[in-house]
Amino acid sequence: MARLTINGKSLELKVDPSTPLLWAIREQAGLTGTKYGCGVAVCGACTVHLEGKAVRSCVVPVSVAEGKQVTTIEG
Repeated sequence: MARLTINGKSLELKVDPSTPLLWAIREQAGLTGTKYGCGVAVCGACTVHLEGKAVRSCVVPVSVAEGKQVTTIEG
C-alpha cells in the first residue's frame, strides 16, 4: 500500500513500492495523461513534477514519491 498525493488528491494505492511511478499513476490512479514512451528516461513522455521538480516517472519507484506531491499533466 502506498500513500501518494497526485494533483492535490490524497490516494492509497495497492502497488508494490518498487513499481515505477508511471504505472501507479496510469493503472492505479487512472490518470492517463502521463504516457509511456521509451521506459529509460530519455524521451520525456512520462515526465511529472515531484515536489515541483521534473522527473521521469518511468524510472522513479513509487517508494520515492510516497508522502510527496506529484503533479501530472492533468493537474
